[in-house]
Amino acid sequence: MEAKGATSAITIAEQIVGRCLSMCPEKERLMRERAGLLHKYEIDEGMKHMKKPKADPAKIIKCFSRSAAGQVMTDPNMLRPPHVLLSTVRYLFTKIITQTDLDWVLIYDFVFDRLRSVRQDAVIQRVDTVTSILLLEPIIRFHIYAAQRLCERDISEFDAKINSKHLFECIKRLLILYDRQNKNVTNNTEVHKDFEKLALDNSRSEMEAVYILLHIGDCEALKRAFTLPSDLKKSPAIQLATKISLAWYLRNYVCICHLVGQLPPILACAFFCNLQSFRRNVLQIMSSGYNNRVLTFPGQKLQELLFYKDISKIQADCKLFGLTFTNENVLFQKSQFNEQILLANPEMYYTSATLHKFIPKILLECTSNDEC
Repeated sequence: MEAKGATSAITIAEQIVGRCLSMCPEKERLMRERAGLLHKYEIDEGMKHMKKPKADPAKIIKCFSRSAAGQVMTDPNMLRPPHVLLSTVRYLFTKIITQTDLDWVLIYDFVFDRLRSVRQDAVIQRVDTVTSILLLEPIIRFHIYAAQRLCERDISEFDAKINSKHLFECIKRLLILYDRQNKNVTNNTEVHKDFEKLALDNSRSEMEAVYILLHIGDCEALKRAFTLPSDLKKSPAIQLATKISLAWYLRNYVCICHLVGQLPPILACAFFCNLQSFRRNVLQIMSSGYNNRVLTFPGQKLQELLFYKDISKIQADCKLFGLTFTNENVLFQKSQFNEQILLANPEMYYTSATLHKFIPKILLECTSNDEC
C-alpha cells in the first residue's frame, strides 16, 4: 500500500507545471504587503515612504518557505515554470548582487533566500535535466564567491558552515545531473552532437574543476577526475585542478603555491575555501621540518607561501597555534604547535573591491577555460 501511494505521489509530482509567470506569485505578494514583509529591493519606489509600502510587481521575488501542516506546496499557481526560474536567477545576479547601497552581507542574505526558493520550485516541479543544470551552475558560483567575500565576517553575520552546506548540496546534485546527461547521450546517439555542444556551453569543465578543488586531496574526487570523458579531461581547468589536488594529497605544498597562482578567480575562490586547512597543515609540517630553538623562518617568505595578504595575519595564526612570532619572523618548534586547533584564522585573498568588479560575469558565465 505504501509503495503504491509513493508511486502515485511521484506521478502527480511529475505532472506539476508552474503557472506563475512573475518572480513572485500574486497571493504571496499581497500577503507580504499586508504583513509588511517586503525587502528594500522589492518596494515600489513611489511608495517607499509609506507606512506599509506596496511591492513593485517587477521586483518582488518569491521567498523560501518550509513545508508546514496545511500548506500546499504543489499549487501550480504558486510555482514558477523553468523559464521564469532562469530569468529570476539572472535578475538576482545582474540587478541585486551588484548593488552597493547595502552592506554586501545583507545582499547575500536576500539573494541566498531567494535562490533557495528557486531551487525549491525546481525540485517540486521536477524540472528537466538541462534546466536544472543551468540553474545550479550560477548558484554554485554564488556560494563559492560568498565564501571568499564574507569569510572574515563574524558568525552572527555570515555562517560559513551553512553556506558550505548549501554549496555541497548543490554541487553534489549537479554532478548527478551531469552523469545523467552522459547516460542520455550514450543511449541516444542521434542527439550525441547536440549534447557535446551543450557540454561545452554549460560550463561543466569549470564545475568539475570546482568539485575537485572543494574536495582537494580527496581520493574519490580524484578518482572521478580520472574517469571523466576524454574531452573533459583535456580541459585546462580540470587538468590544473587535478594537479593541485594531487599535490595536496602528496603534501607538496610548495607545488600548490605555484599552481594556485594560475587559477582563474572562481577556481581560486574554490581553492581558498580550504585555505584555513592549507595553512594549518603547512604550519604543522614546518614546525617539524624547521624545528629550532634559535633560528627563525622569514615571515615574508611564509606570507608568499601561504597566501597571506597581511603579515599581521601570520602573527594571529602563530598565536592561535602556539608558535613564536618575533620581528616579523616565525620560530618553529614542534613541541609548541597546538594540534588541537584544526583551522587557521580566515582571511580574504581578494579585496572586496576586486571581488565586486568580478560580478556579475563571474557568476553567470564560465570564466575558467580561457584563463587556465
